Amino acid sequence: MIITVAPVTDARPQTPEDCGMFKFQRKILLIFGCWPPDRLTRRWYVKVLIAVNLITLAICIVGEFRYCLYAYRNGSLIETIESICPTVARFSGLLRMCWFLRNEHKIESALNSVVYLIKNEHPRETGYTNRITARDQTLTKVLFHSSFITAILYGIIPYVMMAYNWFQGQYPLVKLLPFKVVLPYDSQDPTLFILTTIFLNYASAPTVTAMTSSDTLFSGVCFYLQGQFQAIRLELEALAETVDKNTLKSSAAETLRINLELRRINKRHQTIIDVVSEVRHAFTPTILIVHICAAFMICVISMAMFLAEGINKLTYMPYTFTVLMLLFMYSYSGTIVRDSSEAIQTVAYGFPWYRFDRNTRHLVQMMMVRAKYGCNVDVPFFQTSMATFSVIVRSAMSYITLMKSFL
Repeated sequence: MIITVAPVTDARPQTPEDCGMFKFQRKILLIFGCWPPDRLTRRWYVKVLIAVNLITLAICIVGEFRYCLYAYRNGSLIETIESICPTVARFSGLLRMCWFLRNEHKIESALNSVVYLIKNEHPRETGYTNRITARDQTLTKVLFHSSFITAILYGIIPYVMMAYNWFQGQYPLVKLLPFKVVLPYDSQDPTLFILTTIFLNYASAPTVTAMTSSDTLFSGVCFYLQGQFQAIRLELEALAETVDKNTLKSSAAETLRINLELRRINKRHQTIIDVVSEVRHAFTPTILIVHICAAFMICVISMAMFLAEGINKLTYMPYTFTVLMLLFMYSYSGTIVRDSSEAIQTVAYGFPWYRFDRNTRHLVQMMMVRAKYGCNVDVPFFQTSMATFSVIVRSAMSYITLMKSFL
């Protein structure tokens, strides 16, 4: 018979940097310059890097938006939509990174809470945690590589088109920039063209990191919290198996043992609920921005893919996938946290609480009450769930159909 299911402290990561679950997310964030646990010891040149990246995004947004207005006034619908596609991604990323920097202390606190849970988890949960980490890192790499491929295509396709035009005998050769922007100088000047191309290609780095960094960090935290709720469910099931089924009423010694175990499980359950609340407050602005911008981004990028001609269509295929993947990761993360927390209610109800005294029954009831409403990472106006993902995608498809009818 199992006497105890209490966790045993093992060699665990002491800081978020030591946690393998956030390894790839940390690398992405450091490209932009901001990793929340480093905020108090951040070097001056890292702060300069953050400022440069934010200013770069702002400059590109202004230049591309001005080109969008210029193309719209000239009646060029294709150029209008093509110019605004990277703009919406940069604008969404800029807002998210500004809020991310503002909420760094909250995010750091949430990450430290997750590390505390990892340090105190039972050794038998290590294997499951490693599987969760592998799954999360895979999704993170897919999202990052998809956005990276989009940036590469934006940078390469203009050179492919110029090479084609050169072989076709175009003279003088019209130089094409990676992104459509309004500039205060002539971009056909060779020196200015090279410098502008370097700047615009560099601008892809903060754009990609702003689009994927905070989002993959959020999903990583949610994946681990789902694992914690499942660990509680398994602990309750394991504890129920230790109950003596040969008698209708448990002995005083067994009641005491079950009571102590339930108190520990209740305490752990409440700690995880508090961490979920902490994560929700830390990432609320980011989640809200993604949900507000998602439908518009999907609509604009899909229209650009329909209207673009030739090789330009290649750019918008991974771009569309990236935006859908981004929204999916938020929705799926919210869904697994909610479902795993609500599943505890069923397990608690199946626990043989009727065999024990009032105090022990009360501990089970407390868990059922907590799990009844479930934990969530919802934000104002939006429920972070797969149902919301479906609604946003359907709305975007409706907008696309409506816009196509006017073309």
